[in-house]
Amino acid sequence: MGLPSYVINWDELSDLIADYLKNGVNADIGNITFNTEDIERLLSEIKDKIQCVDYNELIQALNDLGAKLDGLSGNLGILGTQKIHGKMLEVPAIVGQYTIEFTAPANSKLTGITYSQSSWRFEDSWDLVVEEEKLFTETRTKEYGEHKYFNVFYPVDGTIKFIYNNNSGSSKVVWVDFCILEGGSE
Repeated sequence: MGLPSYVINWDELSDLIADYLKNGVNADIGNITFNTEDIERLLSEIKDKIQCVDYNELIQALNDLGAKLDGLSGNLGILGTQKIHGKMLEVPAIVGQYTIEFTAPANSKLTGITYSQSSWRFEDSWDLVVEEEKLFTETRTKEYGEHKYFNVFYPVDGTIKFIYNNNSGSSKVVWVDFCILEGGSE
């Protein structure tokens, strides 16, 4: 159950709503459409309650916005099957670089990476290389496992290398999960 809310000054609120409905918000969001029938019905129901709004212009603007939202929704569809591929690496008590290699299926996208380790030392770090591009450089290890999200999925058609930099020279086990969107297209 929520708390009730009250409007103290209806005149100011109706002015704000009228201004919003009249002027709207300008945002360039590309070619988008959506169904405005419910909005049109609601606007016609409140037409006589709020004055000084040209509803025909407002309805046209909403229709234009609906068309743009439709286009955007079609462009956002990223298809494929999300899969997690886990690997393990035994790191000896020797300073050096130790690598986990994973070959992603063709036409895949890297959506994230998770790692954890059996023991932690602040000197250690890791790198992530996709094909020939180094995406993470000397990323510091954390005492607890960590997940790195890719806000923009990274296309992969080859090898992903997780390189553990054992600068501390301590032995440990490292677990890595590669989060892959397989067989997708945009």
